Amino acid sequence: MLLKFTVLSISLLIIITGSAVSPILGEISETFSSTPSYLIKMVITLPSIVIIPFSLLSGKIAALIKKRKIIIIGLVIYIIGGIGGGFAANIYYLLFFRAILGVGMGLLTPFSTSLIADFFTGNERTKMMGLSNAVANLGGIIATLIGGWLAIINWRYVFGVYLIAVIALVFIIFGLPEPPRRNTWHIKKHSINSKVLVIALLAFMLNIAFYSVVTNIAFFIKDAGLGNSGVSGIAMSFLSLAGLISGILLQRISMFLKEIRVSAAITLMSFGFLQLSIAFNIAVVLFSTFMIGFGLGILKPILFLKVTEVTPRLSNAFALSIVSSTVLLGKFISPFFINFLGNIFKNNSIRFAFNIIGISLWGAAIISLLYIIQPIKTFRTRYDK
Repeated sequence: MLLKFTVLSISLLIIITGSAVSPILGEISETFSSTPSYLIKMVITLPSIVIIPFSLLSGKIAALIKKRKIIIIGLVIYIIGGIGGGFAANIYYLLFFRAILGVGMGLLTPFSTSLIADFFTGNERTKMMGLSNAVANLGGIIATLIGGWLAIINWRYVFGVYLIAVIALVFIIFGLPEPPRRNTWHIKKHSINSKVLVIALLAFMLNIAFYSVVTNIAFFIKDAGLGNSGVSGIAMSFLSLAGLISGILLQRISMFLKEIRVSAAITLMSFGFLQLSIAFNIAVVLFSTFMIGFGLGILKPILFLKVTEVTPRLSNAFALSIVSSTVLLGKFISPFFINFLGNIFKNNSIRFAFNIIGISLWGAAIISLLYIIQPIKTFRTRYDK
């Protein structure tokens, strides 16, 4: 039981890396009032782009250094980068500590799943993968709620949330045996086909859309006069709550919706964005964010599962790292893309951006549905002949 808690403790840190500070972007913007909005939003997105190279590097280092040591080093760096943001004198110091946080999370990211593969097999492994996703979303809920509450006192206190990594550090030191080494030197070539690249592109685009909410919801609620950072924290927690619920229900949803599950999930996200673009009370905002989170909560694991289906077993890890990197890249690009939309259409309103994203997702849902229906029609035509 201790081993399970220890392995899952790393998953607890994944979502809070960015979501913990989302409710306080408005307060940070007021404190550093001369700072461009895209730099403020990078407080959330910068760790994502830093995670990518260090995540790939971590896998390589694991062949030379014991995994347990890498995890401990990663956690120490994570704690320093996390709490350091609360002492930042200007936006550049703050971004520096956010980058340090990204380094720590980058070293930890591969182990959130590889430790499960190291210590568990069969049904127990499947169960632990589901629990890992649930714990990650639970961490997001707790962090955003606590962060929103602390921000009412002082936004700098929110960075204290990252001290939760101390719990993970204690678990790792006292509860994690050194995982067995695997001989992978015989793998000379990784196979990445066009299907993986398509999935990576979809993951990239979906996360650009999703993180437009994460990086803008605090500004949106504040500008609309719907509440303070505490309310923003609740809205963010609804995103994570939806992901938690959809992750638990994923198997049942897949059995019920079958081939149209992807189209249905994209439609749900589209409806959420369109509702959010016209929301003028907090109830609609919470309902909209829940739908967006629920839709992505269905899509994300399905995309990763699809990767394992379209690649050879020995190339699964590499293919998954490629898709994971595009997810993080989409998160980083999101605020720049929203700014680009505003410049193209000469409208920098957050509501307008949400509306455009909602319409685009609606179109994507229709295309995906047509893609599903066409092969079915072709099959039936051939069968009838």
